[in-house]
Amino acid sequence: MKVGILGSGAMGCLFGAAFHRAGCDVTLIDVSRPHIDAINANGLELDTRAGVEHLPIPACLPQDATGPFDLMVVFTKTFHTDRALQGIAHAIGPGTHLLSLQNGLGNDRRLAGVVSDDRVMVGASMLPSDLVGPGKVRSHGEGYSKLYPAFDGDPAFAQQVADALTKGGLPAVLDPKIHEAIWSKAIFNAAMNPMCALTLRTPGFLGASEQARETIRAVVEEGVAAAHANGFAVDARPIHDLTQVSMTDHADHEASMLQDIKAGRLTEVDAINGAIVEAAKAAGIAAPVTQTLWHLVKLEEAKLAKS
Repeated sequence: MKVGILGSGAMGCLFGAAFHRAGCDVTLIDVSRPHIDAINANGLELDTRAGVEHLPIPACLPQDATGPFDLMVVFTKTFHTDRALQGIAHAIGPGTHLLSLQNGLGNDRRLAGVVSDDRVMVGASMLPSDLVGPGKVRSHGEGYSKLYPAFDGDPAFAQQVADALTKGGLPAVLDPKIHEAIWSKAIFNAAMNPMCALTLRTPGFLGASEQARETIRAVVEEGVAAAHANGFAVDARPIHDLTQVSMTDHADHEASMLQDIKAGRLTEVDAINGAIVEAAKAAGIAAPVTQTLWHLVKLEEAKLAKS
């Protein structure tokens, strides 16, 4: 399988490594020249609980990617999706499948139209991963991934993808209720990511604060109510449990939104908290705590714009 990883940051490199271990022909595609140069010069350095690996995976800028790919895994920020896909259009052929493992809601609609609906897949991954420097990724913690065709397509190719990831060390399964899984991840991220970004702290800090834990619980309950109001049968208990795992087993993991704020970048809060709030409003219910966190992160972004 010829696999392109579009957006080869922390998560993209983690998944690219799994496909590489499974014997796939992998290319890491990113816009960061220092990151690409480091990978091509020294291999991808991946630090996991099993040890440190140096993997000889080629990396390139989007315009230098050679297709067509059998699978393009999209890991870009949600607000970069359209531009990123336009930049890689020359490497997407008539048989290319797209898989979004991005944060937030609505990624299936962003991929629709680039390839036929039957070749669009979406997924959710609950694995921690941090980019610690050019060409260097750290992932200390356990997790899993789920994926499935976004629009009721044939799951045969999706099964090949899940099997390759599992063979490469990242357990993955097919889930026909993938949209419920995506909602669950979005709710988890809406609870944890803004709190990390606003406090400039990792989940372990939040776990030590009763005020933080109460806020996290409230966001989870609001998100589940919004999901139910939109017809998605999401269970609150596993999300509450996952926030606890985040505050203990992944205590030192820097959430992507925290990384963005520290680096002076825009966040994906609109696709996470914002999307949940808008979905709640469309169904006639409120999500006040989720909305407050959304607005506070947008204020942080406004500060970045003026700095």
